[in-house]
Amino acid sequence: MFTDSRLLPASGGFPLPGQDISGTPWQQHMRPGEIALFYFDARTGQPLTALGKVPRNQIDEYCSAYRSLYMARLVAKSKIMKNPSMITVLYDKRGRWLGTMSREGEDRRNIGLGLAWLLFQMPLCALFGTLAILAFSEISARTLGSERMRWESMSSQEWSGLIVAGLLLGGAVRLVFEYVRGRLVLYLTRAAREPVGSPGREAFYQRLARTNNSSLLMPLDITFEPTKIEWQSMEKYQAWAEALRREGFELLGAYQIQEVRLDMELWLQSAEDLVGEVVNHPQAGMWLEAFTRYEDWSSFGVSNKKNFGLIDPHPTKKTVHIGADATAEQVIEKARRERPEGVRRRVGCENLLSDYATSWRQYVEWRRARGTTAAEYKRISERKAEAKLKGESWL
Repeated sequence: MFTDSRLLPASGGFPLPGQDISGTPWQQHMRPGEIALFYFDARTGQPLTALGKVPRNQIDEYCSAYRSLYMARLVAKSKIMKNPSMITVLYDKRGRWLGTMSREGEDRRNIGLGLAWLLFQMPLCALFGTLAILAFSEISARTLGSERMRWESMSSQEWSGLIVAGLLLGGAVRLVFEYVRGRLVLYLTRAAREPVGSPGREAFYQRLARTNNSSLLMPLDITFEPTKIEWQSMEKYQAWAEALRREGFELLGAYQIQEVRLDMELWLQSAEDLVGEVVNHPQAGMWLEAFTRYEDWSSFGVSNKKNFGLIDPHPTKKTVHIGADATAEQVIEKARRERPEGVRRRVGCENLLSDYATSWRQYVEWRRARGTTAAEYKRISERKAEAKLKGESWL
C-alpha cells in the first residue's frame, strides 16, 4: 500500500541536503518508486533518528523509505510540526535530492516546475470538468432520452459558461479526491494508532512483518577496536574477572565493536574450548557469558544477562539466560555442564576475533533472510510501552 514504509541503513551514506548522491547502501536496498526520507538537526546538520535523537550507533543511522512521494511528504511535514528544530530531506532511488522541509518552509528541486504544475492544474481541471459535462450529456441523451448538449453549435458565450462550469466541477472533484486520500491515509494507518495490547494493534504487527525488514539495519560485518572500558559497576566487573581467572581463563583484550558501540572483554579457556565475554552495554547494562563454538558453527552459551525474550534465537546458536543475579561461577559451571556433545572449535588468540565476526555475520544473514515476525514486533512494542510507564530503558 502507498502508506507502507521501511527502514534502510544509511551509515556512511548520508547525503548533504540539497545535493545529489550516488553509490550509497540505502539506494541499493530501495525499490523502484520509493522515496527516502532523512532527518537532520536544522542548526548543526547532524543526522537524526525519526524521533529527533542523535544516533548512538550504526544501527540508529537510517532513513525511512516510503512507497509514495505523497506519504513521504506528509510524514516529513508532520515531523517538522512535532520537532521544529529538525529538517527533513527527500531523495529518490537515483539519489536525486527532491526537497527539504523546515519550519521556514519547503525548498524543492524544481520550484519553477512545481509552480507551473500548480498553475497548470486550473486549465486541466477545466478541461476534464468540461469533458465530463459533455460526456454526461451524451450518456443521458442515449439512456434517458433527454436532449443532448449541442456543443458543435454553441456560441462563444455558451462555451465560456460551459468552461466555467467545467472548472468548478473539476475543482470540486479535486477537493473530494484530496479529502478521500487523506481519509484513506487515516484508515490505512489506523492500526498503528491502536493502543498497545489491543486486538486492533495485531494488524499493525502483521503489516510490519510483511513490509519492514528491520534487520537491514544490523551491520553484516563488524570490527574490533582495542579500548579501555569504563565499567558501569567496577565491583561487579572485578568479581567476574576474579572468577574467570580462578576458572583458568586468560584475558585476550578489551574491545569496542564500533558498528554498534558495544564494549566487551574477551577471555579464553583454551583447554576446555570455552570463551568468556564480559559486556558493557550503555542501555542494557553489564553481563557475563561463557560459550563454546563448534566446527559446524553452532554454539552454546550461558549468560546472566537479563532476558526479556523479545527476539527469537538463532536455531543453532543457543544462549541460556539464567538471570541477572547469577554469579560468574554459576554461569561458567552451567556452560561446562550443559553444553552438547560435538566437535568443538579450538579457540586461541589467533582465531577468536575472526571467528566472532564470522558468527556475527552468519546470525545477521539468518535474520535478514528470515525477517522479523509479527510476534517479535508485538513483544518489542509491549516491552517499550511497559518500560515507558516505568520510566526505564526498554532493553
